[in-house]
Amino acid sequence: MATLHEILNNNDYMLDLCVRMAHHSTAIEGNTLSQDETASIILDNFLNLKASEREFYEVRNYRFLLPVLIDSLTNKELLNNELIKKFHNVIMRDLRDDAGQFKKIENLVVGANFEPTKPYLVPSALKDWCDNLDYKLKNATNPKERVEAILHSHVSFEKIHPFGDGNGRTGRLLMIYSCFQNNLPPLVIPKEQKAKYISFLRGGDIKEFVLFARELQIAEQKRMDKFLQQTKNQSRGKDLDR
Repeated sequence: MATLHEILNNNDYMLDLCVRMAHHSTAIEGNTLSQDETASIILDNFLNLKASEREFYEVRNYRFLLPVLIDSLTNKELLNNELIKKFHNVIMRDLRDDAGQFKKIENLVVGANFEPTKPYLVPSALKDWCDNLDYKLKNATNPKERVEAILHSHVSFEKIHPFGDGNGRTGRLLMIYSCFQNNLPPLVIPKEQKAKYISFLRGGDIKEFVLFARELQIAEQKRMDKFLQQTKNQSRGKDLDR
């Protein structure tokens, strides 16, 4: 795998990742915009008149998120409560007045067999979550164990459900952040795999979740490699033209 610096500085790949993150993560939550429409909003700032205001903001916010993600990774910021709230603040910009703030009232997850963490316990629960993930990743001995630690923590994050809304989008972003930090291809859950993904969140076999994620990461690695190679080819072409 290329170095984190090479990946983060490959503008084409990071924009491509941003479009796919925005499209699939919001689609899992019900956003109906196509990937092409999502790309138009993020890459061209084009407002589709068919889009509702909410759907537009849900997608557009990933354009604001990308530089925050890159800066945080470049500065090697560890996951903590403040960074998680910062990510949520960008993801939920213009969508909720409490963007970037932990929930103040109890919330429930439709169809879930658990009750999310109570509001007054969220700060300490999320701090423990960050510490546990950090411990597991430091003690992982191979990529598979690191992926399992990230996925297990993702399931736990969704059970904490620390925000009034946007928990799924934030949680999936944290998976991507952790993957980058640990030299793993980012994990983008396709909207077409929503049912399988939800089944894992609701208590599915973590080993199967790992296999599912690893297949997606293999495909992501190939896509990443193509963008990196394309950049090298373009650079060589410019050198030959001089």
